[in-house]
Amino acid sequence: MPTDQLQLALVGCGVVARRHTECLKNDARRRWAVFCDPRREAAEAFRAEYGPQAAVETDFLRALDDHRLDGVLLCSPNALHYEQVCAALERGLHVMCEKPLAVRRDHIEDLTRRAHASGKIVSIAHQRRYKAAYATALRELTASADVYGPVRQVHVFTCEHWSHSIAGTWRNDPTQNLGYCGDAGIHQIDVVHYLTGRKAERLYAVGETRGTQVQVVTRILAEFAGGIGLAAHYVGDAHHYREDIHLHCERADLLLRTEQLLRAKQNQVEPIADMLPENNPASAFVDAVLAGKQTISPVEIALPIFAWNEAVKKSLTTDGWVDVD
Repeated sequence: MPTDQLQLALVGCGVVARRHTECLKNDARRRWAVFCDPRREAAEAFRAEYGPQAAVETDFLRALDDHRLDGVLLCSPNALHYEQVCAALERGLHVMCEKPLAVRRDHIEDLTRRAHASGKIVSIAHQRRYKAAYATALRELTASADVYGPVRQVHVFTCEHWSHSIAGTWRNDPTQNLGYCGDAGIHQIDVVHYLTGRKAERLYAVGETRGTQVQVVTRILAEFAGGIGLAAHYVGDAHHYREDIHLHCERADLLLRTEQLLRAKQNQVEPIADMLPENNPASAFVDAVLAGKQTISPVEIALPIFAWNEAVKKSLTTDGWVDVD
C-alpha cells in the first residue's frame, strides 16, 4: 500500500483517457509516473498538459517495468485489455480498465480469477454507476424499498445520431461490433443489472442494419430472474440523443430520463431532489486503492454484459428466443 501519492501509469492517450485525466486533474492524492502510447506525440501531449514530471513511453511493458508504480489506468484498444491486465496484475499493480474488460468469454473468466487471486483492485470504467442519477436510483430502490415494492418491468429506450459517422470505422465492422445496441447499449444493460441486482435469463431480438454492416435499430424482449420483464429499443439513426430507463415497481415507478431522476406514484410524477454526489471511475479507483473503499464496478460485472451481447447476436441470427448464459 503506498504511503504517499499514488503512482499511476496511463496507457492509451486518446479521447477516453482524457476524461479520466480531467477527473483526476486536481486530485493531490495521485501522481502521474508515466504516460504510454505507441504514438509518442500523444503521450507527450498528455505529459505537457497533465504531468510534466511524468515519463513518456511507447512500449507498454517498459512503462510497467522501468517505473515505480502502484496502479495503471488502461485506455488502450479493446483487444489489448486481456494481456495488459494480466501483465499489470503479474507486477502487483492495481488496475482500472476501460470497458470491455476483454473481448472473449474465456479471457473474462480468467481475468476474474486472476483479480481475486491477486488481492488487487481491478475495476471497470462503467461510468454510469458513478453518476448521481444512477447512484441515487439504487438508493431509492434499496433504502426506500417500501415506497416502490419489487421491480416488475423495465423499459429501456435510447436513441442517438450514431450511424452517420461509423463508415470506415471499427463500429461498422461486424467482427468487432454488434452495432448500436452493442456499442451504446452495454451502458443501459449494465444499469439494469446494477439497479435490479438481477441478470437476464433469456431474450428475443430483432433488428435492422439500415444500409450499414451492423445493427442500427434493434428491439429486444427479455426475461430476468425474479420474474422481471424487459423491453428495450435502440435507435442508432435518430437525430437527437435520449436515454430512458423506466423501472415499473409494484407501488411506484422510478424513471431515469437522460440522467434526470423522477418518481411516479398515483399518476403524479415528481423529480427526486436529494441526489447523491457525483463521482467517476477514476476518482473511485483512487478511493478504492488508498482508502479501501469497495469498487462498485468490479470484474464480476463484465461476464453478464458479454453474455447479454452474445445472446442478442445469436437471437438476431436465429430469429428466436435464446438463453443468456
